Amino acid sequence: MKKLIFFAAIVAAITFESCSIFGKLTSTTTIEPQKSFVLGQGKHGSYNAKIKNSGRGNIEVIVVKNGGVATSLGVLKPNEKGEYPVASNTEVRFKNMGSDTGEIQILLTGDTNLSMGYRENK
Repeated sequence: MKKLIFFAAIVAAITFESCSIFGKLTSTTTIEPQKSFVLGQGKHGSYNAKIKNSGRGNIEVIVVKNGGVATSLGVLKPNEKGEYPVASNTEVRFKNMGSDTGEIQILLTGDTNLSMGYRENK
């Protein structure tokens, strides 16, 4: 009986751990000069984004809400970190403002079923 309980506890722990990866996404992303990395161009739920600028240039963080209203949340300088709660159906742009390739480290939790891509800076 003790072996059965022990086995059930291990299976439960493995199942919980494997399911916990859903809703969490990590990435190191490069951004070409004068381009933006864009998260959430389509319909999605809310999520939390923890970002670290691991490159050498500045990265501006911009949110675009439904209706196309863009708001700058500030600039991440090299080695700076930021945490951004993102509402449903909201686009976030990480704008490389420099002439060198940028790099950000991303940790997303919540709805990670997002579109991702690059676009020219406007």
